[in-house]
Amino acid sequence: MPRSPVLVPLLLFIVLLLLASAAGWIYYSQSKEQILATAAANLNAVGNLKVSLLDGWRRERLRDAAIISANPFNQAMIIPFLEADPAVSTADPRIKAWLDSLVKAKGYMDAVLLDTDGRVRMASGSSGPVIGTNAEETIDRVLATGEPYLSGFHTSSEIGLKAHLDLYAPVSGRGPDGKVSCDGIFLFRIDPADFLIPTMRSRGAPGRSVETLLVRREGDDILFLQDPRFRPDSGLKLRLPAAEADLPASMAEREKNGAFEGTDYRGVRVLSALKAVPGTSWRVVAQEDLSEILEPLLARMSSFVSMIIILCFGTGVMLLFWIKRREAAYFRKQYEIEHDRLALVQHFEYLHKYANDIVILADRDHRVIEANDRALAVYGFSRAELIGFRVPDLRPWEARADFPRHLEEAEKTGSLIFETLHRDKDGIAFPVEVSLRLIDIGGARYHQAIIRDIRERKRAEKRILDALREKEVLLREIHHRVKNNMQVISSLLRLQSARFTEAEVREAFLESQGRIKSMALVHEKLYMTKDLSRIDFADYIKSLTSTIFASHEEDGRIALKLDLDKVYLDINTAVPCGLILNELILNALKHAFPNNRRGRIRVELRENEKEIIRLTVRDDGIGLPEGCEPGKVESLGFQIIALLAEQLRGWIDVRREGGAAISLWFKLPSVPETN
Repeated sequence: MPRSPVLVPLLLFIVLLLLASAAGWIYYSQSKEQILATAAANLNAVGNLKVSLLDGWRRERLRDAAIISANPFNQAMIIPFLEADPAVSTADPRIKAWLDSLVKAKGYMDAVLLDTDGRVRMASGSSGPVIGTNAEETIDRVLATGEPYLSGFHTSSEIGLKAHLDLYAPVSGRGPDGKVSCDGIFLFRIDPADFLIPTMRSRGAPGRSVETLLVRREGDDILFLQDPRFRPDSGLKLRLPAAEADLPASMAEREKNGAFEGTDYRGVRVLSALKAVPGTSWRVVAQEDLSEILEPLLARMSSFVSMIIILCFGTGVMLLFWIKRREAAYFRKQYEIEHDRLALVQHFEYLHKYANDIVILADRDHRVIEANDRALAVYGFSRAELIGFRVPDLRPWEARADFPRHLEEAEKTGSLIFETLHRDKDGIAFPVEVSLRLIDIGGARYHQAIIRDIRERKRAEKRILDALREKEVLLREIHHRVKNNMQVISSLLRLQSARFTEAEVREAFLESQGRIKSMALVHEKLYMTKDLSRIDFADYIKSLTSTIFASHEEDGRIALKLDLDKVYLDINTAVPCGLILNELILNALKHAFPNNRRGRIRVELRENEKEIIRLTVRDDGIGLPEGCEPGKVESLGFQIIALLAEQLRGWIDVRREGGAAISLWFKLPSVPETN
């Protein structure tokens, strides 16, 4: 086979693969750049927001300190108290009350009043009259400058090692010469958990890994001022070397602003926005994991790569299939040229030897060009007579009109199976089953028909149908006679009951008569229906309830409502169901509406998708007493209901809301398969 036609699609496949790979790489690079730029803008916005909040909070605290410093209460009460000898002076309760009010109003942890010697003169809050070692150096600075000051995050062993900030407000007054002097200091301890920590913990942007960190430099380390999101209880404890150039917190300390990629405290690659808080040594780091930022892009690229792999595999398979098909076509053509006639001969020799059915091969003009021995035996023609015989002429006149239609359907679908009539040489017609197929031999189209003589099958079918009709007539007669016999029994019971005067005995005869009528009605329905194996139970319920109400409810006090699904039951199921329904309706008519009470009885028949049947008799009468249920009382009717429900492998459900509702639940019996 020549190879040059194969190289062209192979080279085209390689070129397309390279182009697809290049396009995928370009798309990935551009999309990654755009996604990182968008994420950086979001993180910068988060960082700016957090810096703005922190700076605003810090300025507000310093303004509070300035207001406290300039309060006239200082000149009137605080300064005289501080100037007095602490050994002989006593604490003024008004000053204590004022400190307490500041602690409560501003949410401070503590408020401490210091004199110019750094001694605690008065304190309010939970920590007591202590200032801590960290505050001693700052006190001298505030006394020297006379300006409010806010410290950074720190802990102190004197107040329980809890992280806090110190706000210093100088006690300012005017001396005799009118100059402003610093006569003491207010020290207010601030709990960062009240505002700063929640502000930093709020993400500010969607994302599982987004977090904002507050850090500062201490010596050669970067100190994390609050607990990182993924490392709790490490605030003011977690330190990382400032020399780590790839650490975002270290970049922030080197006064880098903007967005950068780096490795955070977990060792995870992140995109970070770095911001400095004005007037402090604090740095805000807003970061998000690179893996989360690029996750949608990687998912799209994974789908793209999978699609390219599938496309390449599919294209490769198709190319291989195309090559193999060309090779097969080439060799098949060579083989067919040399062996076409031999294959045809061998084909029909095989059919002649083994086929039990008639096999005929016809050309496009519908003339027989080959037939097996079975065809000669059935039709009674010799081979010379049958070869060249027109296929439509094998049919009797009444069956030839269908030949064009059968041929057209076979042409459309390639094959067709149908029944028709053929005739033998003597003109005797007989039924056949034809399997017609179009075949291609050496580029020419032929009709191959495999024909089966079905005379014996038709005779057998007729015998079966005749037997079924006889059995159907017999079954109808049986149901008719059973119904008549039950009616005779019912009439005998009615005549016998007339001989008794006791109401209880007559009632028992009447109930037995009703039960027999319910069974007779099943046989009547089977006798009248076309399907002798089952009855329409909804139609049966209509007839049974009509009969019961005609016998027991003559004054129209009690209305009947039917709500029935179309359900078919066999005789073994219909008879016990009919008896149960008879007992439930009679029980409701007798006991649910005493003293000529009016009401309604509702009969429901339902079938769900699991073939569970629910038959319910519901009334709005006086209801059933507690414990009065089928199987639990000695009433004959309820005993019959319980026994028949067990026979159906069902169960009884009793409800007492708004009257009484008794339901029979059972599953439709499975229909046995017939061989």
